[in-house]
Amino acid sequence: DIRIGEEQVKLKDVKDYVSQFIDNNGKSTCDYCNGVQKPDGSDHPQKAIISLSCSAQTKYDRFIAVQDEITKAFYNLRAVYAKNRFNKLPEQLNKLELEQVKKAYPFLLSEVPIKTVTE
Repeated sequence: DIRIGEEQVKLKDVKDYVSQFIDNNGKSTCDYCNGVQKPDGSDHPQKAIISLSCSAQTKYDRFIAVQDEITKAFYNLRAVYAKNRFNKLPEQLNKLELEQVKKAYPFLLSEVPIKTVTE
């Protein structure tokens, strides 16, 4: 299992957890968000930083699988925004529209390896 905050989740649920965190709209300042304003969610997508950390024992394919689910969450949020804002699929956006989508949901990911202490 994977830990998100204090909760253990399955890999298949990572995308939904990340999406809900990013799109939370905690401060009610996002006019395009669909979040439910949970206290442990982000205040605004432009300030939502996802921190991905792993131990030295984490297998590379597992790390990549989690990273892929995080990427899917961002892609899905951007796709919904593109549909709502421009009535287009992401691949149909022009350069200016794509920049607006990326600004609305910036991919803010911090990867931090957890160091283990050895005696």
